[in-house]
Amino acid sequence: MFLSTTQNKFLKKIKAIYLKELKELKRDKISRIIVFVVPFVMMIIFGYGMALDVKHIPFTVLDEDKTSLSRELIYKFINNKEYFNFYKYSNSQNEIINLIDKNIIRFGLVIPSNFTERLKNRKTAKVQVLIDGVFPYRADVIKSYVTSMINSFTLEINNIDLSSNLKINVRYWFNENLENIKLTTSGLLAIILFINPAIFASLLIVKEKEYGSIYNIYTSSISKFEYLFGKQLFAVSVSIINFIVEFLLIKYLFGIPFKGNLPLFILSTFLYILVSTSLGLLMSTFLKTQVSAIVGISVIAIIPAFLYSGYLVPVSSMSKEAFIQAHIYPTFYYMNIIKMNYLKGVNINLYTLNSIILLVFYIILFSLTYLLFKKKER
Repeated sequence: MFLSTTQNKFLKKIKAIYLKELKELKRDKISRIIVFVVPFVMMIIFGYGMALDVKHIPFTVLDEDKTSLSRELIYKFINNKEYFNFYKYSNSQNEIINLIDKNIIRFGLVIPSNFTERLKNRKTAKVQVLIDGVFPYRADVIKSYVTSMINSFTLEINNIDLSSNLKINVRYWFNENLENIKLTTSGLLAIILFINPAIFASLLIVKEKEYGSIYNIYTSSISKFEYLFGKQLFAVSVSIINFIVEFLLIKYLFGIPFKGNLPLFILSTFLYILVSTSLGLLMSTFLKTQVSAIVGISVIAIIPAFLYSGYLVPVSSMSKEAFIQAHIYPTFYYMNIIKMNYLKGVNINLYTLNSIILLVFYIILFSLTYLLFKKKER
């Protein structure tokens, strides 16, 4: 296959830019840290830190009834070792409060002295649960766990035969055990691959402005497109390496299974990296120092990545204004693709729609960069 002279020149210029950036990266220790170490550290820190599953909750019991029935209720909690961790029996409510104050337990179960008597007389018996409410989310989860255990106990002591009356068989689709870590860890791909490639791509141009080497570009024969394309090609290739590392960490370090279609997921990830690097290139047309590039892009990228992507709160549960905002950020669409591939399985129609939207984002951002980048000093 023979290329025309114009095509040969184009490829040679792109190759020259790519090799130049590769040499710069080998020489620049700070850039290597930003490119390779920061994403790895973010995955480790947020991967473990953002796991919102509440398990092994330490608790104590104040049993004022001291009957076989009260002990039966207590054993239901003690034997559920996945969610509860029995600390010890307490002698008073003040002791329970003291243990919560010292962060030793998260809740205390108080069974009053008339507990069995009221149940035997078919009257409502009350138990008190003292919960550490410092973190509302955790307190709410503890409350739901305790309520579920007590409801189960109530059904058993009333001799209700569930098999002959009503049997509730709850099954959660897509995330059978409701493990938050599956979403919070895999969802980090949308955040890391939006922030890091954008900063890196921006620095490729901004540092030349800061050092003054950008004047070599201004006076050279290289076109705007060749310059921007060469920079982006290098940023994308490096970010792909990061993606592979993050993907392997999610699978083998955090143990999150991949359920989707790998070739399609790689294709959508490639589009997403094109979007994030285009954002970085666009920002570089305004920014003149590396510090301003890092700070500016971090602010612009982190907020939509965390708040409006569906990572922390479902977009469908947001207010009308926030719902609209979420749809103008590309992180929302890539997060949808991640959920398909890690939790739901790929719906080809939704996958195609989200991928096309990412492609539109890329075309718009790169076109704006091309229009705004000037081969002369402003």
